[in-house]
Amino acid sequence: MQDPAPAAPEPWNHNSHYHRVVVAAVPAGCDSALDVGCGTGRLTRELRRVIPRVTGIDRDEQSIIVARTRDAAGDIEYRCGDFLDLPLKPGGFGLVTAVASLHHMDTAAALNRMREQLRPGGVLVIIGLARDGWSPVDLAFEFPAAANHRIQRFRHRSRPGPDGGPDGHQPPVVWPPAETYQQVRRLAGSLLPGMRYRRHLLWRYSICWVKPG
Repeated sequence: MQDPAPAAPEPWNHNSHYHRVVVAAVPAGCDSALDVGCGTGRLTRELRRVIPRVTGIDRDEQSIIVARTRDAAGDIEYRCGDFLDLPLKPGGFGLVTAVASLHHMDTAAALNRMREQLRPGGVLVIIGLARDGWSPVDLAFEFPAAANHRIQRFRHRSRPGPDGGPDGHQPPVVWPPAETYQQVRRLAGSLLPGMRYRRHLLWRYSICWVKPG
């Protein structure tokens, strides 16, 4: 029997550019991860290389279908549904991630539920999108962000876009986000004491929080 054809390479995009931030935050000995808003499963497949049990959740049925077809080993659990409503056991994960999905939900409700899914000592990592508030900080990021976007686009020779792939499926887009960068930072700081917030060049921010043990 012939070996299956290798999977087509997945194009670079603004979200995948920051997957490295998520992978770098995986805690030592982590045995389980939950990716909220997993899309077509690109991050879940990266996490599965270092974590034995990975679950991806997305409410877009077609995205889940594509994710399952790309899981060659068939050892990632994918669930279709709304993260805020799906039955989940609290404290069941050592890592919870959300890349470009927090702004699809009620921010406070989603942060609270992500926090609940972590066991003590677990890590929450969010790569998010927000609106510019046109503060001096927002304006200071605009020119270098546009310049970096052009550099990355040239380097990867592909047009940045959603976490789609060779099959052409594009997960749902929500724009603009409800909150500004400053509003997200204040809200997350109140719900996740001690969290680390960072603004990134390509119109993203990151939040990293360790649940107290």
